[in-house]
Amino acid sequence: MILLHAQVDVIEGSLPGVLVGAATGLSERTFAVLTLTDDNGIAGVGEASPLPGYSPDSIDDAAEELQDLIDHPIEVDQALAPRALLDRMAEVQLIQSPSARFALESALLDWLGKVRGAPVHALLAIGVVRSIPIADLVLEADPARWPDHVHHLCADGATHIKLKIGSALDREVAALQTIRDAHPGLKIRLDANRRIDITDLRRHAGTLASLDLELIEEPVPARDWLEAVSLPLPLALDETLRDEAMSRQLLGEGHIRAVVIKPAVLGGVTAALDLAKIAREHGAQLVLSHTFDGPIARAATAELALALKSELAAGLGSHPALELWPPHRIAAIHDREIRPHVVAGLGLEFEESSDA
Repeated sequence: MILLHAQVDVIEGSLPGVLVGAATGLSERTFAVLTLTDDNGIAGVGEASPLPGYSPDSIDDAAEELQDLIDHPIEVDQALAPRALLDRMAEVQLIQSPSARFALESALLDWLGKVRGAPVHALLAIGVVRSIPIADLVLEADPARWPDHVHHLCADGATHIKLKIGSALDREVAALQTIRDAHPGLKIRLDANRRIDITDLRRHAGTLASLDLELIEEPVPARDWLEAVSLPLPLALDETLRDEAMSRQLLGEGHIRAVVIKPAVLGGVTAALDLAKIAREHGAQLVLSHTFDGPIARAATAELALALKSELAAGLGSHPALELWPPHRIAAIHDREIRPHVVAGLGLEFEESSDA
């Protein structure tokens, strides 16, 4: 058995740019960083970064639970298989905060990967992994400006685009038609964060279907989901995944194209692995995504995307909250692609010393 000693640090600051969707209006971001170090000095890191107004927990919840680890060194058996190690940790560390669980599991896997000299995705994957594209999120609320933004992104090499919709559906649909006419082969993904009235969705369903969209994430409030799945649209579950009964019911309908897995919201690596299995049993594909997390959570989610061999572009593009951190490199992320690599652990390297 090996003892791991915990340290918790906090990174916070004012955002240097705007966010969209569930994070609209957010001006500050706070991250709790967990470091687990063994007696040989080998350390693994994890991050808890719940998104205010979206995540089921708060940064205070997460930080408090992580702080409790400081006075109680964690005993681990490094000979266990990675999943067995995580399951054992869940038995002895009863952490309730989903983002804190993600931080603990990420730190454990980062440490284990460094001990074994293997990247986290190689610890978790079965068989050969492959590269996965990353979708660009358009950080623009005004649909009149969407076509220009998308044009510039495509000129820069973007192949997958995600737009937040639901605040002005008539104008948004018109802008989407302009984008589709200009970029017939572009993969377009929409996310409404449950803001579309079912009557409006029904009214625009034919036009939306004609746009050959990749996905429409969480179009309507929970009460209208059963009606929404009857429409000929490529629907995806995100927030609804927190409701296990509703998720299983909707997946059972057979009309859900994908699930959007955000491990910081759902409760970590083990929760993501379990959900992926259920989704695939019902014919749904996988998207790995974030909640405007920091680089540690971004690296961990990229490793999960590789391990799960997700079929659809990941929602792991750059965003303003990353600028609150020191310059860094993530071995798995190369511009708009997640690639297999051989760097041990999470493959995250800060270019200068930091409190993280």
